Amino acid sequence: MNCPNCRTANPAGAAQCRACGAPLMAPSTAVTAPDLPPVPSTNMATTLVESRSAAVLQARRAALLLSSGYYTDLGRERKSNEDSLLVVEMDRVNLSAANPLGLYVVADGMGGQAAGEVASGLVVSTIARAAHDDLFAKYLSGVLTESYIGSWMKSAIAVANNAVLSRRAADHNNMGSTLLMVVIFGSAAYLAHAGDSRAYYLPSDGELERVTGDHSLVEQLVRSGQITVAEARTHPKRSVIYRTMGEKEDVEADTRTLELAPGDRLVLCSDGLNGMLEDDQIVAIIRAAASPMQATRQLVAAANAAGGRDNITAIVVDTSSL
Repeated sequence: MNCPNCRTANPAGAAQCRACGAPLMAPSTAVTAPDLPPVPSTNMATTLVESRSAAVLQARRAALLLSSGYYTDLGRERKSNEDSLLVVEMDRVNLSAANPLGLYVVADGMGGQAAGEVASGLVVSTIARAAHDDLFAKYLSGVLTESYIGSWMKSAIAVANNAVLSRRAADHNNMGSTLLMVVIFGSAAYLAHAGDSRAYYLPSDGELERVTGDHSLVEQLVRSGQITVAEARTHPKRSVIYRTMGEKEDVEADTRTLELAPGDRLVLCSDGLNGMLEDDQIVAIIRAAASPMQATRQLVAAANAAGGRDNITAIVVDTSSL
């Protein structure tokens, strides 16, 4: 039978369209069978309209395209850049429905020169290999599911943590790294983070929302009311982080899921950005920017203009409709 929504031919007896997922109306004999109560025609028409509307809404929710920009900079005071990042985007479009996959990682290394950049680089490269061997393979084979993403992220984080932990033991130093990872699949963004690298969410019709909480001493002091946000920016203990990659065998990453719509933006950054810019400055820059790449360059430039005390990394992800 043909789908009432997209007109795709489906096997007889199919409950929903194999192309768009719209429910398929059963043959008329099933409706008029003796053991079923009669259904008024007006109710049937209403049901069909509501079903088609739901199917169209679902298709629109999934019809997202991803575009991103990224930029990293030494800053004004550092001698080396200990930040690392990863950006990978793929897209499959069928019957005008896009099903994108995006992987974004920000890692801010610590432990000094020849240690911090090694730790953050290990985090990024290990996650990239895990994605290549598993996440991307499932996506390209058409078998990746939303339910699998969370378990893959947990596994990838554990492997990356062990990579840093092993290198730390071998080099006899105190290297470590923050982690901020976002996987976008379809219309959902899956976030995981450890440390003080941040993610912000700017919906097309709303206000900027910080969607991660720093695992830092000053964040705890702010939450308990002992210091203000402004005081946290210059606090002598602002670099003290209590959850990092490579510190111990098990790292617990905070997780969150966001539902995205066309026009939404995500901002991922190391603390070299948000440590120099207020949230209202960040939102003003990304709203005025013509593209994600322009947004990242202007964010980094603004952080440097404000002092650039640390390495600065930013990723901006835009969603748009097909």
